[in-house]
Amino acid sequence: MSNRKLGAEINRILFVKNLSYNVTSEELYELFGKFGSIRQIRLGNGPGTKGTAFVVYDEIQDAKMACDKLSGYNFQNRYLVVLYHQPEKVMATPMRSEPGSFDGAQSSHQDVGATPRRQI
Repeated sequence: MSNRKLGAEINRILFVKNLSYNVTSEELYELFGKFGSIRQIRLGNGPGTKGTAFVVYDEIQDAKMACDKLSGYNFQNRYLVVLYHQPEKVMATPMRSEPGSFDGAQSSHQDVGATPRRQI
C-alpha cells in the first residue's frame, strides 16, 4: 500500500494514553514491537504526562497497524487510547506553564532511547 493512500493524520508517531503509571519501556517495546520495528519510545514522567507515551515506528504502515489493533486494547487492566501524534494540534493548544505540560520548553517525556530493533 502506498503512503499516498493513507489519511493526512497518519504518521509514524503514536501518542498512547491511559497507561499504567508503573508501565516499563520494556513492556511497551514488547507490546508495540509486535507490529514492526520501533525507533524510539518516550514515557511521560511529569505530573501532566504520566500514563502517556510516544511510540515512534520506522515505518508508517507498522504505526497504522499498531494504532488500528491497540486502540481500545486492554493492557494491564487499562484500555489503551492510541492516537496519531498531530504536532499542529499540540502547537495550537494554549500553552501551560506548569511542570509536565507540553509547552516545548522542557520535555516531560523520558526518552528511553532506541533498543536493538525487534521484528516479532
